[in-house]
Amino acid sequence: GLAVTGFVRPDKVLSNSSAKEGDLLILTKAIGSGVLTTAAKAQLLSGEYEKSLIAAMTALNAKAQQSMLKYEVNSCTDITGFGLMGHVREMAEGSGFTAEIKADAVPILPGALEFANMGIIPAGAYRNREFIEDKVSICETVNRAVSDILFDPQTSGGLLMAVAPEDADALIAELQGAVPSVQRIGTVSEYTGGKRILLR
Repeated sequence: GLAVTGFVRPDKVLSNSSAKEGDLLILTKAIGSGVLTTAAKAQLLSGEYEKSLIAAMTALNAKAQQSMLKYEVNSCTDITGFGLMGHVREMAEGSGFTAEIKADAVPILPGALEFANMGIIPAGAYRNREFIEDKVSICETVNRAVSDILFDPQTSGGLLMAVAPEDADALIAELQGAVPSVQRIGTVSEYTGGKRILLR
């Protein structure tokens, strides 16, 4: 177990359930570490893929955290064992909105898609999918291997931020080159019933 204690200004707390309608969703690391570590356990991971995996997992979120304080970031969470879709669901449901995610905009670690297409998927990804599949509407054009990676449990994943649209471009520009990857992956929109996540 882990416990963290400290002090924080109440007006500086960023919740994972305070996104606002119209916010843009920004992700600061590529995903797929669960697939790649599963491939590594099977001794299938090449040197280059292993290097990029280690570089991503050892990169801290400190620079992203420091930069986002300058902008209107309404909600934030890190991506861990629930996978990207699990954390998007938490943010959307907790905030009372729908999250629309563009599958082809989500950055994926080198080699992860290749191994996912081979069926090398960690058991946790299947559990994540099963747990929230009734909350996610997946467009039929989304490749199954890509959607598997979106449910992939991450170790040392990046930050998912819900950013006011007028600040998104400036934040992305500041983070380029300072974090492993920075991409706008979706939007926060009004919830009108049904699924909480629309994956297109």
